[in-house]
Amino acid sequence: MWLDALELGSVVPPYGSLSFLLVFPLCRHFGLDQPGLALLPLILSMMAAYTASWCELRQRIELNPMVDAVVNWCGGKGPASPGRVILLAGLCRAMWQAALYAVCFTLIFVVLTWLAAHRTQPALPGVTWSALYVAALLGAVLSLRTRQAYAVLVGTLGALALLIWGGN
Repeated sequence: MWLDALELGSVVPPYGSLSFLLVFPLCRHFGLDQPGLALLPLILSMMAAYTASWCELRQRIELNPMVDAVVNWCGGKGPASPGRVILLAGLCRAMWQAALYAVCFTLIFVVLTWLAAHRTQPALPGVTWSALYVAALLGAVLSLRTRQAYAVLVGTLGALALLIWGGN
């Protein structure tokens, strides 16, 4: 509870839940039920997830002085109790996450509305659900940030190249 409420550490993964909460209502509203149609909202929501990670990292940097305040409180020298710090950090996090969701949803909604009004929504009929799933799996492997993960990426891309070359 303490580590989740008071952000500490240097690595912040992208916010998958933000992407989920952006993509599904938008795809449902605009009727984007094919993988080629859903690709643009997926990409834009992934950008929002990385933006949320950047925002949280900034919040962690700004809230780091609170750790010293809690340490001082434990020594009887300060007014910042752990409960008070957790409440402040939680409220701060909830406010910026709600604001970020509203901004991202509005921006993506405006882009999709404009594309729909001008009938310029990219269809990309060659994109399949399987291809999107493989891309997501590669992203999960790359998130490990190890040499073995990069070896898996190179091997997978090589295997895909061989399959495409062999299919022609």
